[in-house]
Amino acid sequence: MAPSVNPTTVVFYQKKDFEGTGDTYAVGQDVSVPGSLNDKYLSVAVGASAKVIAWQHYNESGIYREWAESQADISDIGGLSRFTVVDNDTRAISFLFKDATGGADKQYSLKVDARDVGTVTLYSNSGDQYGLVGILPAGGPPVTTAIYVRDEKSGVYVAIGSVFFQWNEETKEVDVVENDNWPEQLTQKRTGGSSFEITLVDNKPSE
Repeated sequence: MAPSVNPTTVVFYQKKDFEGTGDTYAVGQDVSVPGSLNDKYLSVAVGASAKVIAWQHYNESGIYREWAESQADISDIGGLSRFTVVDNDTRAISFLFKDATGGADKQYSLKVDARDVGTVTLYSNSGDQYGLVGILPAGGPPVTTAIYVRDEKSGVYVAIGSVFFQWNEETKEVDVVENDNWPEQLTQKRTGGSSFEITLVDNKPSE
């Protein structure tokens, strides 16, 4: 059973099942795990008002996880290197990038410059692993993020624009708003409350 912790904190342990001495972090902390602890955390107790958004690697790449409840075993992330502690009602926005133009797997890259996450690069048809592309508190202000699609074979950028994330108070979900800057070569489909499948449907650059 997970230990009781302060509602606005999380406690990481170097052993599964919350064993050993824990390290405490509070809501608002963005942590690059020190070298001596990199890949060492194996369980986490999460306060009732907190949530952890975690990355496998320091540069926000690899596997990412979202923990709103205590976890007795977090080894499936493949080693924890970076995490941020946020309010429990914060939404982690994720993309899965698909190519419908007939290109080879991973021929196209989708790069997102997200304010709270950093630069994230996803590759077309590279499996079912979603990538974290933004963070939006429930009821928070809209977030605009730059988005680029590049043909890795030719080096040509086939789509450049921006994506507009907005909180929907009625549905309690994050919406992607397709404004004038949304690239015409892309379509988006909701797959969850804050997750979306982005598909490249045209590989001709805009003129």
